[in-house]
Amino acid sequence: MAITQDGDQLFGITETTINSLVVESFTLSKNGNRIDLNDGDGEPIGAVITEGRTEVSATVQAGVGSAPTIGQEITLSSGYDTNTTMVITSVEKTETAADYARFSLGGYLKIN
Repeated sequence: MAITQDGDQLFGITETTINSLVVESFTLSKNGNRIDLNDGDGEPIGAVITEGRTEVSATVQAGVGSAPTIGQEITLSSGYDTNTTMVITSVEKTETAADYARFSLGGYLKIN
C-alpha cells in the first residue's frame, strides 16, 4: 500500500510543538531522592522521598537560522497542557538540510 500525502491524513506529530519548532521526539524523566532520617544515636527512624526536577530531552527541527540556545525558555503546548516552560541546558545540531536543521535538546521543566 502506498502512502500518499493528499491532506486527508495528518503526518508527523501534530499535538506537541515547541513554539516555532517541530518536535520529532520528546521525553520527560522524573527522579527522586531517598533521605534517611536518624535519631541522635545514628539509628534509622524513617525515610523521606523528595521529588527531583523533571528532565526533558527532545529532538526538534527548526528553520534555517533559528537555532535554540542554552538558557532559552520555551513554552510547551499540547492538547492537554499549555502552561509548561522548558529551560534548555544543552543543544546539539545533528543534521542540516536546505530549509531546516535538526537539534537534540536537553533541559528541565521550570517549576515557577
